[in-house]
Amino acid sequence: MDLSARKYHFIEELMTVEKESVIEALERVLKREKEAQQRISPAHKKELDKRLKSYAGNPDDLLDWQEVKKDW
Repeated sequence: MDLSARKYHFIEELMTVEKESVIEALERVLKREKEAQQRISPAHKKELDKRLKSYAGNPDDLLDWQEVKKDW
């Protein structure tokens, strides 16, 4: 099931919920997710995307953490 279909199905299920506590729990989850996404600045996101692209292009070009620590 693609994401759009899953969202639609979720909304249908949500409309049948009778307990306010369930709605409140879902609201908390959505709020945490939104806050987590906002913690990354656009500059950091750009840098992370650049590094992920670099890694995807050459996943074997890595540094060993123990070796990096020795150089510092």
